[in-house]
Amino acid sequence: MKSKVKQWKQLVLMGILAWIVVFLALFTYFMDFRMNVPRVTGSLSHTETRKLTSIQVNNQNVMLSQSDIATPDSNSHKKPYNGPVLTEKTGTPNLEVWSYFENEIQNTISRDDTSAQMSTGEISVAAGQQHRKTQVNKHAVENFYFYEYNSAKTEHVPTVMKRSRLRRHRHRTSKTVEDLEEYLFKSKSVIYKLWKGNVSSKMLSPRLQKAMKEYLDANKHNVSYEGKRASKLSRQEVLCELKHQIKVQSLDGTERPFSKLGWKKFVPKISLDELHPDGFRKCAVVTSAGAMLNSSLGKEIDSHEAVVRFNAAPTIGYEKDVGNKTTIRIVNSQIIANSIHRFNISTLYRDVILIAWDPAPYTANLQKWYENPDYDLFTPYVEYRKKNPYQPFYILHPKFIWKMWDVIQENTHEKIQPNPPSSGFIGILIMMSLCDEVDVYEYVPSIRQTDLCHYHEQYYDAACTLGAYHPLLYEKMLIQKVNMGTEEDLKKKGKVTLPGFRAINCKH
Repeated sequence: MKSKVKQWKQLVLMGILAWIVVFLALFTYFMDFRMNVPRVTGSLSHTETRKLTSIQVNNQNVMLSQSDIATPDSNSHKKPYNGPVLTEKTGTPNLEVWSYFENEIQNTISRDDTSAQMSTGEISVAAGQQHRKTQVNKHAVENFYFYEYNSAKTEHVPTVMKRSRLRRHRHRTSKTVEDLEEYLFKSKSVIYKLWKGNVSSKMLSPRLQKAMKEYLDANKHNVSYEGKRASKLSRQEVLCELKHQIKVQSLDGTERPFSKLGWKKFVPKISLDELHPDGFRKCAVVTSAGAMLNSSLGKEIDSHEAVVRFNAAPTIGYEKDVGNKTTIRIVNSQIIANSIHRFNISTLYRDVILIAWDPAPYTANLQKWYENPDYDLFTPYVEYRKKNPYQPFYILHPKFIWKMWDVIQENTHEKIQPNPPSSGFIGILIMMSLCDEVDVYEYVPSIRQTDLCHYHEQYYDAACTLGAYHPLLYEKMLIQKVNMGTEEDLKKKGKVTLPGFRAINCKH
């Protein structure tokens, strides 16, 4: 009797254990199934997604490569991706990658142009509006990436997001990734069209378009342009127009209020255009663009007879990329007025020709300008000249600044920002006046284009390349129109070659 009870208890115990095993198996199965179902999260707010346009998210940007991307709809592509692939060893997008991307853009434009009917959302890229995402191979977009800059080493540090991490990132911020892809396409589309010399402000991001509109509405400098616009001139005609209209002019102390203030004794006795009567043979204009990093252009830049640099851009520590020779330094009034730049004591501004400028009213009213400059450069200028009377130091005349603006507007069909040209454009035209040939580096961006504003600072903003306050987009389109250099130099080096005014032969 006892043995039967014992056997019964064993059977019950085994049955209970069996049920526990079955329960655990079913529980594990259903839990695994739920873990594999993507969870939907709330999308980012409009403010958060718009931050992508300035690419200032903790100064860290994602490098997207074909080998590390986990595209949600990758299985839906009927045609496999046969384009070039970026790897960690690539460093910067090469010409093969850019060529593939150009083809993608051109194919999109061609399809739009030949379409008899355009469905909602299928909009021409050439018109500067949003492209239809299904028209563009997403891998072409994903093969373009940003850089994360290491502030200690000031070198490019490519940051690759691993597949599993990116997949989780996509689940969390799918809207952010879509905006990033959209930003990449539009950014590279603008550069591509700029290379071709045909770009519109409508291709810019909404943030930059809004900024341009606000500057147009504000018209701080009371610009009242009455000249012609969109004149269809050839390259040679534009060069001749520049030669005849652009005459370098600086304050000479003979006009009021400067004549009454005794400025005649402070300004250099020799004018800027007479400082080197024979001029320079070959000159370099070195922009401060972030794309100068890892360019290895230093040796080439230093081979020029004269080199112009801008504002507080240093050479020490960057010699391999930007060289170390400086002949002329062009500074805006902020550099002179703001004590953080240590203008009066820094060696950066010694032993060079200094040229300063400040935004003035469009009418070039010197009295109003002196009483209300954008930044007070007049007081520091006098102090500097007293301490360094033999160093050539000039302040550009407002008439010269606004004449350059007139030329840009005259050659553009759109209304440009009613603000002075950039220091880069000013420097280019000054060197065209002084040199037989001018090489300009990273003014029109190369394949190294980045939203890092300056190679020596940790600040990201697309406006530094495409313009917000300054009419940069239109300046660059004009310079590209008169570019005599090769397409390879432009894409690889960001190098534009221009003839000096003395080398331009005009019939009249």
